[in-house]
Formats: sequence, structure tokens, C-alpha cells
Amino acid sequence: MSDRSITIWNLLVGFTIVSLIATSFKLLPMNKKYNRLKQAAADLQFGTDKELENIISYLEDRLEDRSKFEFEIKNTPMLLTNVLSLADGTGRRIKRNRNAVRVALVYQRDDHFQAQIDFRGKVFTVSKGDVLPEIGIIEDIDGTQVIIRTENGKKAYPAPGYEPAT
Repeated sequence: MSDRSITIWNLLVGFTIVSLIATSFKLLPMNKKYNRLKQAAADLQFGTDKELENIISYLEDRLEDRSKFEFEIKNTPMLLTNVLSLADGTGRRIKRNRNAVRVALVYQRDDHFQAQIDFRGKVFTVSKGDVLPEIGIIEDIDGTQVIIRTENGKKAYPAPGYEPAT
């Protein structure tokens, strides 16, 4: 063999050894992780876990109870709290004046009411005495309406499901 072929063979063998060593450094941690997972999975028994069976039977009972439940909606077509809108946006869009003040909901805290008001695409959570920019001061909140003092006087905005205050 010539010196050139011996050099090529030496380079080829050297590159192979370096490649095998590098691969072993990569595979050794993967092998350890695989052995740990294999050892942890050796104790699992499928289909015999009593706690899992109890959870499944509980969920099946709840599903059966819920399927027996029947909704009764009062025949009040103007009460819009019975109307559901799709949360994913695939339903019809309800067009409303974005510049109008709209009471989205009224809820009771420990000792006072709070309301969520939509105005110009923004949502405000307010309680009595709060100041809303460009609107006015919250005078009073009860379960049926929100009264706001504006520069033009007091205005009452009804809560959802209640007739407008006159």
C-alpha cells in the first residue's frame, strides 16, 4: 500500500472512532432516561386501578344525573338573559352602538353592588362613587339598574333583563 492509501485509511478509522465516541456521549444519557422510564412503568397495572374505577363511576353517575335534568325557560321573549351567544365568534354578531353606555351585568358583593359597564369597546367594573371618564359619576347601583350622574343630570341604565327605567 502506498503512503497515500495508508493516510486515507488512518483518517477514515480515526474519524469513525471519533464519531462512535461522540454518538456514545449522546446515547448514554438517553439510555439512562429510557431505563428510568422503563423502571417506573414496570409497576403500572392497567385496568386494575381501583381509584380510577371509582372516578369513572362517579363521572358516569354525574353524566346520567345531568342527562335527566330538564330546563324550563319562562315564556318571556323580551328577557334577553335567556339568549345564549356563541363564545367562539361563529354565531351572528349583534350590532349595537359602541358609543352607548351598556350595563353588562350587576352583581352583589358582601355589602354592596358592583356593575360591569361597556362603553366604546372598553369594559369598566364599577361600584358606587366611581368616576367614569367621559360618562360621569356612579350615584347608585342596585340589582335592577345603575344610576350615573352626568353633566346633563342623572341617568338610569337598566341591568340586563329589566325594563328601561323611565
